[in-house]
Amino acid sequence: MDWAEKIRGTTNIEKDDFYVQFYAIARGVDMRCFSEAKQEHRILDETRRSIIDALLALGNLTGDKEYHEFAKLVCPSLDEGTISEIARHMDRFDDWPESYLLDTVIDYLHLPDEDFCFLLEQYVNPNIHHSRWIAEEERRGQIHNSELVKVINRYLSHDEYQLEIKDSIGDKDFYQCVSSRAGVQGTVKNIIFAARYKPEIVFDDALNNDIRITKNADKCLIYDRAIPQNGLLWSELVEWFSAKTGSADNVENRLLRRLCDSLDDSFKATGAKSGPETWLMQAYYELMKSFGMDFPALLPQVYLYYDPLTQTQRGYKLFEHQKMDFLMVFSHRNRVVIEIDGKQHYAEGDIASPRLYSEMVKAQRELSLYGYDVYRFGGYEFANAAESDRVKQELLKKLKEFFVRLFQKYNVLER
Repeated sequence: MDWAEKIRGTTNIEKDDFYVQFYAIARGVDMRCFSEAKQEHRILDETRRSIIDALLALGNLTGDKEYHEFAKLVCPSLDEGTISEIARHMDRFDDWPESYLLDTVIDYLHLPDEDFCFLLEQYVNPNIHHSRWIAEEERRGQIHNSELVKVINRYLSHDEYQLEIKDSIGDKDFYQCVSSRAGVQGTVKNIIFAARYKPEIVFDDALNNDIRITKNADKCLIYDRAIPQNGLLWSELVEWFSAKTGSADNVENRLLRRLCDSLDDSFKATGAKSGPETWLMQAYYELMKSFGMDFPALLPQVYLYYDPLTQTQRGYKLFEHQKMDFLMVFSHRNRVVIEIDGKQHYAEGDIASPRLYSEMVKAQRELSLYGYDVYRFGGYEFANAAESDRVKQELLKKLKEFFVRLFQKYNVLER
């Protein structure tokens, strides 16, 4: 049975009934390359060592906290038994050196980048009061956390990360560790997606960028919640859809049906039940369920540009393409666009068109300059998948391998 048909006919997505059966298609996929793939840290071992050595050289690693309190703050994944051992060996008997705490107990070299960044954020938390010995005055003097930040950033910048101020309360600055790699500037707000027809938009409050759909509101979805720093996850999209529709019954299945309804218009026009866009969504969803993880949400048919006028009304084309096939928000800075290019992107009928091809690559160039990470699939990669189950299984395998490599690039599989 076609996947799009399956989710339309299913009232509840059960593990055995749904994704495990469908994921049997992955028997051709070497899952060992997924589960055993070595996760490369973006913050290199040498960078980590340099930072930790510099902090140890400053002395007073834990500030005014006891060692077990400090460990709980900087590495909340440590269990209570380990915390008790730290208290026993460092706070009471002083027979573990600080290097042992960091190297072996916390094991900072093997922490995922996200957790290592969290350790640094907590180390410079202004509520931990670090100090140094001032020999001339024979006393300890407080080290402001901005000085600690400078020490850390001196090494962290090598791997294109930095600590920057997230919030200030009175005279206290709180820092977050962020990637300084080139990316999209600004924050994400009002994602218009799953669009079947172009919506008509007005601003309820232009200063706050609060929008309202006045036409075709039932033909699109608008995610209007604040996007967290680590992007928009599938579970957050499901929870939002549940709140929007006022029901938690079969919510994930209902969301999938709604997303798939916006896909493959050109294929459905010829009577097909699904096509390349649905297969991409299928590969993503089955992979997520097989991993048992919460992936960044795959949003279809997203308006990235918007012109309120039609081309006829304006007299010329303001944007080459207003709507993207798929968008994933890994963070406000890291946004991925996925495009599936049918021949209408590069040919007029069956004749190659240099003009259409130029328009397509120009549009991608603009997206890349804005900081978006763009991945394109050629329509030919999906050829014959509708007619042959064997071809379709091979296609789904390749699509899943693409998502695995994409998630490895953005460290999703480390979370």
